[in-house]
Amino acid sequence: MPRYDLMHWSQRVRDERAGEEPAVPAATIAPPSSPHGKAKPRAARPKPPRDEDAEHVLRLCREGRLFELQRWVEEGKPLTFPGNYRRGPLHVALDVGFHSLVEFLLQHERDQAVKDEALKDACWRNQRAAMFLALKYGANIGAVRFQDVIETWDRELVKVFIEQGADPVTDAPFARAFKGRVKAALGSFLDCRRARPELAEALQEQADMALRQACHDEDLKWVSLLMWLGANPRSKGVATDDLDDRYALEDPDYRQSALQIACASRKPEILRRLKPNPATDDLRELIAATAAFTSTPETVTYLVSLGADINDQPDGGSTALDTCLRHFGWKETVLDRPYFGRFRSAVPLSRLEASFDALRYLLKLGAHWTPDSRAITDVRQALYRVDGEAIVAVIDLLRTNRVCGNEVLKAIVRTPKMRAILAAVDRQGTKAQRHNESVRRSAPSPADETSAKRPLPPSRYDRKRLYDEVWAEPTKRVAQRYSVSDVAIAKACRLLDIPKPPRGYWAKKAAGHPLPIRPSLPDRDK
Repeated sequence: MPRYDLMHWSQRVRDERAGEEPAVPAATIAPPSSPHGKAKPRAARPKPPRDEDAEHVLRLCREGRLFELQRWVEEGKPLTFPGNYRRGPLHVALDVGFHSLVEFLLQHERDQAVKDEALKDACWRNQRAAMFLALKYGANIGAVRFQDVIETWDRELVKVFIEQGADPVTDAPFARAFKGRVKAALGSFLDCRRARPELAEALQEQADMALRQACHDEDLKWVSLLMWLGANPRSKGVATDDLDDRYALEDPDYRQSALQIACASRKPEILRRLKPNPATDDLRELIAATAAFTSTPETVTYLVSLGADINDQPDGGSTALDTCLRHFGWKETVLDRPYFGRFRSAVPLSRLEASFDALRYLLKLGAHWTPDSRAITDVRQALYRVDGEAIVAVIDLLRTNRVCGNEVLKAIVRTPKMRAILAAVDRQGTKAQRHNESVRRSAPSPADETSAKRPLPPSRYDRKRLYDEVWAEPTKRVAQRYSVSDVAIAKACRLLDIPKPPRGYWAKKAAGHPLPIRPSLPDRDK
């Protein structure tokens, strides 16, 4: 019977017209594996044969029957296993945790690779007694990483590895242990420095590297511990996290001292703990590092109290101010950019509070700016990362504080792109000014107190909706939705008795800092 249900209806029609028997569907024919013949079924992989002696030894190990295993060896029977067994007696004994059984098997083990594997397995299980046994009966000291040994938190075990010639330098095991906050590594570090004086310089590099990492992590406790250990805060190099970054190892900009990293910290007490010395340290370099990443004003004040000159350049300019302008908005830009590539949008003025605070503080200290053409170009490129209102605010600060000449300000805004940005801000400001003027003309006279307290027309603003909007996003975005300026929105909130977020609210929210409690909407009927 032809299987018409397995083929298309058109094929059945053609067969009926031709009066022929339908062909066997192609799907039922197995394709040949080669042009020489049909495909042959794959032979099943044979299972490895069972070794009765090996199975008996494994059973004795699992059940912890040490005396029977000793009699097995006394009778001259082997403990060697066929190659198809992935788990030998030592692995099973480590699973059971039978100390005497592990020692007995290590005594009669002749394969060096099995001993090394047992040492590695015991370290992974954190079975320190088994590690001592493996070393006692000939396991290779290099079978496990020295960092893994340090992270067992056993100072005596680490000391044994050091005395037997373990490598405490390759891949910076102590620096990585300090990064992992392994406090027991501090004593092991001192033991290693006493037992291996020829490695003192390499060990010092690891301590300095760990100190730079602790300053970067803003961990005051570990900064103090590493200073007690003898780390040098003035040596320059990479931090522990940079060891796995090939580009960081090749880039000289990553080579900083712990003092420089501490200057960029948000915790001034870290820099104080490192105790910079005006007689030996370059305060100009340190105060420039504070402005690069908008650190706290307390750090700048501390360096100035040590004798750092805010206008340290030979021409009377300030390195700190120059660095601050070159990196203006850098931190906020990184927070607004989750991937490498082009910036998604300009950073708004509401998110630049930290950068403006650093700039205002330097201007308050009397910093001056005497840039060259390269510095002007760098500052212009930095300002392109922020929105037009922030650019206008920066230019106004520089002009009103007279930190540079007018020709410098003209050079910053001379490019067509910058002029277009400022023109757009000017148009928006003119539009807002016209709107404010119209609101002022239509406002009631001050003599009429009743009408002066009257809210704006409900057709224009809904009080509850406006309250929710100004607490959901910055005022500038709310103003764009209503096609007015942020000044108009602020005035509407005052007239409608709507509480607004305090200064710096959106910057704290973007940085993940704790936010003040949102006040409830006042009842205007009272």
